[in-house]
Amino acid sequence: MARTSFYDSKPLLDLHKADERRGLIRTLPTVFGPTDCWQPVAVSESRLVPAKREPEPRWASVLPSLYTDRILSAKMNSIFVGFSDEVWTYSSGSISPAKADGFLEEPLRLYPRSLQRFPGLQALVPSLLRHEVEIALEKLDLAWDRTFAWEMFLDMMRSQTWHTLPNAELPRHFTDATRAVLVDWLVQVHELMHFEEETLYLAIHLLNRSLRQVKVTTATLQLLGIVCLFLAAKKEECLLPEVSGLCYLMDHAYTKHQLLRMERKVLTGLKFNLSYCPPLHFLLLLASISRCSAQMVWMARYLLELSLLEGRCVVFLPMQLAGAALCLARQVLQEPLTPEGEAAWCLASGIHAGSETVLLRIMQILAAAAAKALAQETCATFIKFSSPETMHVSRHPGLKNTAALLGMCT
Repeated sequence: MARTSFYDSKPLLDLHKADERRGLIRTLPTVFGPTDCWQPVAVSESRLVPAKREPEPRWASVLPSLYTDRILSAKMNSIFVGFSDEVWTYSSGSISPAKADGFLEEPLRLYPRSLQRFPGLQALVPSLLRHEVEIALEKLDLAWDRTFAWEMFLDMMRSQTWHTLPNAELPRHFTDATRAVLVDWLVQVHELMHFEEETLYLAIHLLNRSLRQVKVTTATLQLLGIVCLFLAAKKEECLLPEVSGLCYLMDHAYTKHQLLRMERKVLTGLKFNLSYCPPLHFLLLLASISRCSAQMVWMARYLLELSLLEGRCVVFLPMQLAGAALCLARQVLQEPLTPEGEAAWCLASGIHAGSETVLLRIMQILAAAAAKALAQETCATFIKFSSPETMHVSRHPGLKNTAALLGMCT
């Protein structure tokens, strides 16, 4: 059973200065009125006890070690042991194996066009891909035993199709702007509690499903959001906030009984199915295989988190979102790649379940969101990724010009 605790008194994001035009945490009962009705919530130290220390991001400690790996090394013979001729096709919302010498249906392509410059690698893609995936999953702590890493990756690719939503339509009581305000508030709460990044992605996924499966009103929308975050924490965290602490975050607009009752409604509506493979896992996997720099990974993570605010992104697969975020990050930073890194990028760029049209569409959505991130009222993600720890990626000059960004996506 998970232990319970509550967050400490560290200011939210450590970046809420006077020029950021916002308070610590905003209360949502007034969200549907004028924007000047936002009120900051004072944090009382008497209500708080120490919580767990914020761990170092998984990829930060293991990604640099991947830079020294070389695809075209003298030890390539060990890569080709156990060559498998199985590749994938994606058709009608499901992924199924197909022979490498057979016809590879669109839109999934494990033989990217960019590999034409490396004809010697084309025949070795399945084995090389498997080797790279196994190493990346193990070094990212996503797989404890390399023996089962490839099977885990296959399951990740299959399961991502089970949790996508058929359309981006919301119940008639809500709009995309309303949903964005709620997600922005959840980002702040998530940072304040020092939760894992997977917890945020799972919480937003549960929120997207709950809005369509559970009957809620405008008055209970904030309650639904905090319950989804609470359920995600129960699945991903080892330290949980007290229910009374969650009510305190909402200015006691709801009672403990109401929160627990909403929790039962959500679990019943979702049929206790809380499984989800977040796009963050696919992003870290692709970044590891393609030998991305730390700045490129942070930029891609920033763009990927912006997709949580966009209601249009709920219909795309996690792999599609991760691939589009990484491609756009590379376009923005324009970092030169080494020959080994170029070969790795070509290999990683083929691991996606979507056509080029779909990826370009996602990149356009992310580019528009990044260009207006600071100007919008919902700018918690912008502030989060403007810290020195994230290399100030949200303030990169390449993200300010909407026309230039959209031009990169064409």
